[in-house]
Amino acid sequence: MEKIKLVFAGHDLKFASLIIGYLESTGMYEIRLDNWKGHNVHDEQHSQSCLEWADIIVCEWGLGNAVWYSNRKLPNQKIVVRMHLQEVNTPYPRQFDMKNIDKIIAISPYVYEEFYRVFKLPREKMTMIYNVVDTDKMDLPKEDYKYHLGFIGLSPKRKRLDLAVDILGKLWEKDSRYKLFIKGKLPQEYPWLWNREEEREYYEELFSRIENAPWKNAVIFDGFGSDINVWLKKIGYVLSTSDFESFHLSPSEGMASGAYPLILKWDGSNTIYSEEYLFNNVDECVNKVIEINNLESDQVLRNKAKEYVQKNFSVERIGSQWNSLINHLLSS
Repeated sequence: MEKIKLVFAGHDLKFASLIIGYLESTGMYEIRLDNWKGHNVHDEQHSQSCLEWADIIVCEWGLGNAVWYSNRKLPNQKIVVRMHLQEVNTPYPRQFDMKNIDKIIAISPYVYEEFYRVFKLPREKMTMIYNVVDTDKMDLPKEDYKYHLGFIGLSPKRKRLDLAVDILGKLWEKDSRYKLFIKGKLPQEYPWLWNREEEREYYEELFSRIENAPWKNAVIFDGFGSDINVWLKKIGYVLSTSDFESFHLSPSEGMASGAYPLILKWDGSNTIYSEEYLFNNVDECVNKVIEINNLESDQVLRNKAKEYVQKNFSVERIGSQWNSLINHLLSS
């Protein structure tokens, strides 16, 4: 049987890598990548080659890539565009040639509704498939985790590291064994961000606050790295304190490792995560940590978090949904 020729095109394919791997593992696809250099910057000759070769094109992010491909679609080809949330604040979706786009995938129900509200994308072409988590990779034995909070990705300001620090401070005052481990690049490592006065002032004030706090040694910056699964071995609670997110993989990666998630509610969080993992404020998060640490055993709660992610976001679950979608499009 001849393999389906599938192109993934976009400026940032990291969120699609597990999907690509799953589809390759089925043996049904031959896959090529069209890596764009920016939202609207690419090697047009390579893109043209991909276009002429493909049976189906997946535009990861609905930006200039989706505009370019949807305006050049060939007969009998299918185009899928996966949209996150960033696209809402760009002009690109209004430039799509919608008659040439066969399916638009939103990564959460909230994102689905936002794209309909803002751009009135045709609902008959829209669907929702969650982001994917490598649950098996994250599931390693925990070590010395009970008093360890974890925070993944501290930039930009909307990630609200200050609220994670608030949670640590209140817990540390009750028990100095609590620590906050922060995984990710420092804001200074992003020149575009550090050059923004509002962002820089926020972090300078926050870092000064940490440096002058009695619990300053309980805040540990672990830097950036791809070893997130190993890092999570020491994390008992994973924090999500953002002002807003489209999906936020961090709490689900933490849950897959057996960390308990503390998610301060943002618009749409309840369409992705169970209410038991959502909190209204810092004090509710603090009280939950204390409540869990007072249990004789926390294993049931941690296993439940693992099962939630496995059921909803695992590679097998999400990959099979993608496979079904593609095969349905090709047969229609």
